[in-house]
Amino acid sequence: MTDILSVLHEEFGGKYDFLRLGNVRLMLEEKKAFVTFLVPEDVYDYSMKKEDVESIVASVKKAVGGVFSVVCRFEKIILSVESVKSELIEYMCKHFPLIAANCDFTKVSVEIGDDLVIGFVVPQNIKDYMQVVSFEDKMIAHFKEKFVMRTTLRYEIRENEAQDASPDTSVRTGRYGKSVEVTNKAIVMGKLTDLHGSAVHISTLKGEGEDVVCCGTISYLAFKTRDEKKKADYKRFFKHYYTFSIGDTTGYLNIFVNTDVELPALVNGAEVVVRGRVNAREDSNNFSMYAKAVATCRIPYSLIEEQTKPLEPPEEYSILTPQSYHEVSYDQMGFDLFGDAAAPQVSRTASGVVVVLRSLKNERFFVPYEIALCEVEQGEITQYMHTYFKVAFTDGSDKAIFANQKGYASPRLSTVIPDLVKFTAGKLLVGVNPTAAIDLLNVTAKPLRYLFRNDVHVIPQSALNGDAHKKGDALDEAVALAHIFIAE
Repeated sequence: MTDILSVLHEEFGGKYDFLRLGNVRLMLEEKKAFVTFLVPEDVYDYSMKKEDVESIVASVKKAVGGVFSVVCRFEKIILSVESVKSELIEYMCKHFPLIAANCDFTKVSVEIGDDLVIGFVVPQNIKDYMQVVSFEDKMIAHFKEKFVMRTTLRYEIRENEAQDASPDTSVRTGRYGKSVEVTNKAIVMGKLTDLHGSAVHISTLKGEGEDVVCCGTISYLAFKTRDEKKKADYKRFFKHYYTFSIGDTTGYLNIFVNTDVELPALVNGAEVVVRGRVNAREDSNNFSMYAKAVATCRIPYSLIEEQTKPLEPPEEYSILTPQSYHEVSYDQMGFDLFGDAAAPQVSRTASGVVVVLRSLKNERFFVPYEIALCEVEQGEITQYMHTYFKVAFTDGSDKAIFANQKGYASPRLSTVIPDLVKFTAGKLLVGVNPTAAIDLLNVTAKPLRYLFRNDVHVIPQSALNGDAHKKGDALDEAVALAHIFIAE
């Protein structure tokens, strides 16, 4: 049971070596086993037969043992330029946040042939860092495992370049954060060479252990002098101890400085650049840093604000295409909450976008798996969007299994965020709990530099008489809510 793929290899002589394990979950007390297999898209669509599935399931049951009931699911690996880029961004931001913060994802190229070829444009200092953390080896291994293809990374090396904060300066448009070159550095402690290069935005810090440079304005400065009589109580004694927070318009970072000399340059309001190792605070989601080098500097805040301000809805971008409501047949819509004979008098001024966002509850957060947006203009439903999302949720529940089945050939939420922003831009968002829907969408939208900023209109849950709307998909519910909104 420790290696299901090895069991299949030995039994079938390599016939199913294209399979990858998505998840294996044993419920010992209930005597149940849930196994998710990942299958390349072409194999899943053209080569995977019913008898293959039955053979694999039988082999897994035999390996697990007869006392367990076994449920096997087969999930298609969607291979497209968008799916590769989406996976690339998610993986880099989770495992290589410093590299992601300095990578212009708009210039990443993806070639899908016999091999998978991914091209990067990176500055020299980040290329050097990539070698230190074995970036190439880990990325190749991950993509080979994820998409079952041989992967090659290609680099175009760009010289390290300072950025001017003038309004005419072109801004790098990588979505997951930028770096900014500070000027007029004057060392306060440590070495100036430790502060070489650009500072990354505080909001791009993803986890503990990063050795990074950040900049910002000092606030909440505190200073303590330790009693030298208690020197023996410390493993390494420093006479003075500073704590303060720095903010760079994207976030705040708590800084700790141990020193044997006083540092009069550290005052509230001073602009500083610091280097150190990031630590995660146990009592909150904030990060802190023990600084090993600090310098006063001048920070081009206008550049930071330009790099991180929310993007406008894109002009030319479409994965989801709005569809006209009047073209939808009864079979597609499923039902209409109000029949023609029972239709109440409508408001010809009602305008907005009804949103229904369905999600699964994880231990820590909600995972969206379906969304429907229904546009109302002057009391009439004009157009709509509806899609399921590709999710990774395998708790074995009927709802999770349903969501994964619907999400096999569906896009990720991150790839359709621009379309959702464009569809709702400047419009009233209507729903049973539209504020919660906005908050949940913004968890994905904010790192992409998009933002849902809509005013909301709440429809009381009690207005949905009966459970008819719950029997359909999210689009059925959105249409039901749209009729209620029109009738208010």
